[in-house]
Amino acid sequence: MNAPDNVVVELLRAGLGTREIREQTRADYGRIARLRRQHKLPVPRQQQPTRTIAEALALHTEHHGNDHLRWTGPVRGRTPMLFAEGERYNARAVLFRRHWGRDPVGYVRTTCTERGCIAGAHLADDIARTAGLTTAAAIAHLIHGGASDWEIVRRLGTSTSRISRVRRTLANPTQANRQAR
Repeated sequence: MNAPDNVVVELLRAGLGTREIREQTRADYGRIARLRRQHKLPVPRQQQPTRTIAEALALHTEHHGNDHLRWTGPVRGRTPMLFAEGERYNARAVLFRRHWGRDPVGYVRTTCTERGCIAGAHLADDIARTAGLTTAAAIAHLIHGGASDWEIVRRLGTSTSRISRVRRTLANPTQANRQAR
């Protein structure tokens, strides 16, 4: 049986949420909303349970293969999103910071061929990608892992011409030795 309006209003003034009032009084949602507007009572803010960054990472990651860490949580586009301590974070940036001990500069991208991997050791920022030897080594690693040029461009933020140069040195090691002299 529905409770009278004055009972619903008292529960609203006590700060109960719509769902709690509905469970106690069997009043429908429209009636509760109408009474809230009539008496100019605010909608109580729901408190989301907050997790620490470590708890959120443990919840949304899983170990996979040889030191790979796969993201299983929410994404925005292709960016893994971490919701913790009342804030929103880029999960790659958080894991980069934890692994390398510094804030990333620019975009953080995966350097391994494992799909969805966000292990700290497999992440590179703009500094790591622009260092010639590091980028060439990462490109070579991805080529040997069977990654396409498109995947390498996406993961390392490099150019196809640079990938072609690395492919040429891998295909013709004697020419690479002559160029090094």
